[in-house]
Amino acid sequence: MIKTRFTPWIYLSGVLTLTLVSMAVVVQVYEFRQDFSYLQKLKQEEVDFEVKWGQLLLEQSALTQPSRLEQTAIKNLKMHAPSQDELIIVKP
Repeated sequence: MIKTRFTPWIYLSGVLTLTLVSMAVVVQVYEFRQDFSYLQKLKQEEVDFEVKWGQLLLEQSALTQPSRLEQTAIKNLKMHAPSQDELIIVKP
């Protein structure tokens, strides 16, 4: 039988290395989950902004219709179409 010397330093260094690698993996997985959660939050914000943008486009199209503009000009600014007497023609 071959006699071998038991060296605890080899086993200790192996256990220490395994522990450090395991801790590094745990930290990496934790950071990945945090980043993934942040990405999901940003994607939800993007969807919310797209919905808001669509609503604003609809509101803009409703507010800029010529009939609506004419009604607002008559009601708020007291504007009216000029009569023949009020027209001034400028020739170049």
